[in-house]
Amino acid sequence: MQPSKTTSRPAQSSRAVVFCVDEAYLPFAFFAASQLWHTSDRNDFDIVICAPEGTHVPDTLSDVNIRLATLATDGLFDGLFIDERRTEAVYHRLALPAVFAEEYDRLLYLDADIFVHGGQFSALFDVDLGGHALAAVRDNQQWTKPSHHMHDFANMGIGPEKYFNSGVMLIDVAAYQSQNILERCITYGRDNNDKLRQHDQELLNCVLQGNWAELSPIWNWQQPIRSAYFEVMVPVAITHFIGPRKPWNDAAGQLPPRFAIAFRAFLNRHFPDMNDIPVVKASNVSTAYIARLTIKNILRAGKLRKYLRRFPDDILADE
Repeated sequence: MQPSKTTSRPAQSSRAVVFCVDEAYLPFAFFAASQLWHTSDRNDFDIVICAPEGTHVPDTLSDVNIRLATLATDGLFDGLFIDERRTEAVYHRLALPAVFAEEYDRLLYLDADIFVHGGQFSALFDVDLGGHALAAVRDNQQWTKPSHHMHDFANMGIGPEKYFNSGVMLIDVAAYQSQNILERCITYGRDNNDKLRQHDQELLNCVLQGNWAELSPIWNWQQPIRSAYFEVMVPVAITHFIGPRKPWNDAAGQLPPRFAIAFRAFLNRHFPDMNDIPVVKASNVSTAYIARLTIKNILRAGKLRKYLRRFPDDILADE
């Protein structure tokens, strides 16, 4: 069975930034799309949001050139692991090259729980992937410990290998299709359903086993406590809020408050019916938390700097 789509308009470029969301994450995809449109160096790519049927772009976002799409998978992902916090949409990114093969030759997939600071996205789209089907950023557990044996690999009996976070992926559509990655992921997922717990990310890493191009972490700066200080000192293009803590539910103020402030302003304007986002007061910031944050960043500084030096052009690793 082949996935298909319906769209709000034809493609206007040969490359696209694509989000795949359910209703819960739809407002945040609109936020990221708006940021991308207003901060990227050149808008020479489509912005596509794959969302549930009946989705429309709010009138207040009419200045952002968004193409909407609804995917029909017709049981393609039946038999794959789904936990209580997610829907089948978590696997839709695997099908994007098949769905858009006749329109786009490059896709930049983005999760919706991100903050786009801006950057040279056109240069990113143009990068030579050396025959790889995709490029991505290592999971942050391997930023300072590149030989760390990831649990997903160990659990599946796969030896130590580089492992990427699937929240940002640059995909060469033709290579992805010719390597049958979608079919291989589905087969692997069904054969190992009782062991898999990380959805598309685990499937892709287990199928590719290191056969992917490595992007600089500035394209997927995974927001952990132990590298928060470095984010303001390097040209981060995309901050990714990994894990359950997001700017819209961070009542304890453990993320930099500027993110919650930006999300709150956007949602209040474009989605006024949503609950207001809490922003921690300066007087409530925990001294103990700041001390812990500082110590972790200091202890990690040397190794993180060594990792960043592997990317002299801020795009691909210098192998």
